[in-house]
Amino acid sequence: MTSGCSVSDFGATTNAKAMNKERTIRKLTQLKIEEPGIVAKVKLPAPEAARLDELGLHVGSSVRVLSGAVNESILIAVGDSRIGVNFDVAQKIYVY
Repeated sequence: MTSGCSVSDFGATTNAKAMNKERTIRKLTQLKIEEPGIVAKVKLPAPEAARLDELGLHVGSSVRVLSGAVNESILIAVGDSRIGVNFDVAQKIYVY
C-alpha cells in the first residue's frame, strides 16, 4: 500500500518548507551587517518611495547592510550603488 507521495514529492515539500523558513519578511533594520536581503515591500509615502526607486531601491532589489546601528543612519549596498538611509525610513523597508 502506498501513500500517494513519491520520494521526489517529499523532497519538494521539504525544500518548500526550507525556502519559506529562509524567506521570513522583516524590517531592513533587522538585517545584520553584511547580511543580504531582497526588498519585499516599501511602506513609505509615494514621493519618498519614488526617490528610493530612482536610486535603485525598489521591490525585488538585492540589498546588503554595510553599516549602521539602532537609531542611526544605515548605509546599504543596492547593486553597485551605496545609499544612506535614515533609521526611520529603513524601519519602513521590508526584506526577506
